Amino acid sequence: MKKFFLAALVSIPMASGFLTVTASAQKWADLTMTVVLDGAVPERKAINMSADPKCNNKNPLSDDLIIDPKTKAISNIVFMIDTKKNKLENSQLHPDLQKLPDTKPVLDNVLCKFEPHVMAIRAGQKIEVKNSDEAGHNAKFGFFANKEVNPMIAAGKSVDVETKEEEKAATKVECSIHPWMNAYVFILNHPYIGISGSDGVIKIEKLPAGVELDFKIWHESQNKSIEEVNLGGKAATWTKGTVKLTLKEGANDLGTLLLKPDRFKAK
Repeated sequence: MKKFFLAALVSIPMASGFLTVTASAQKWADLTMTVVLDGAVPERKAINMSADPKCNNKNPLSDDLIIDPKTKAISNIVFMIDTKKNKLENSQLHPDLQKLPDTKPVLDNVLCKFEPHVMAIRAGQKIEVKNSDEAGHNAKFGFFANKEVNPMIAAGKSVDVETKEEEKAATKVECSIHPWMNAYVFILNHPYIGISGSDGVIKIEKLPAGVELDFKIWHESQNKSIEEVNLGGKAATWTKGTVKLTLKEGANDLGTLLLKPDRFKAK
């Protein structure tokens, strides 16, 4: 692993105060864990798309809670540094992550559903809202810190949505033409967020190592907050869905995170 030598001091904020370290001494860590349901897997709800014949989705199912029936892996679980407790400055990020990504994140409309269903970007990035469908769509972004927008996207076209400020909560995106359509976008001032895929795996790279950081867990269908968990075989209570972790330099595999079905709203 490369070492980065800088003369300036940086402060890593803590829930109880600030820890000051030299940038040259700062080490970095990668975090992984796999989120699995500890119980019976509920069936996904069917969606009635018959109102629009251009929605050629032959087996439309809701994305509000996706769990693999074989592995019980849970998709779209979000795990991130809690910026309400850790006010990370840009200089406190890994040098590779201080600049905004050059790529433009894409939120697509596919078979009358948003794809991806949950995504994360850095504040200041533009989102390309694409329409790969034959049907027309709109995309209403319910921003609070940024200017609320609701562009129309014709079939085969795309529009850009600008962001400038961090949003303190997940931004819901909706299509009023097709009311079953929704997605969520996290807009953050830092890159330290992971979203579980169909395999339930969450990975966050190049985190500060050796300092205590506050993380939070989120899912759109959580029952208030996800508090009672089992991580790596140990039961724990994450008050209001938050947990303090101190990561060692290099790889940190936290193991399996088991969540009970009652952590999610009954559908």
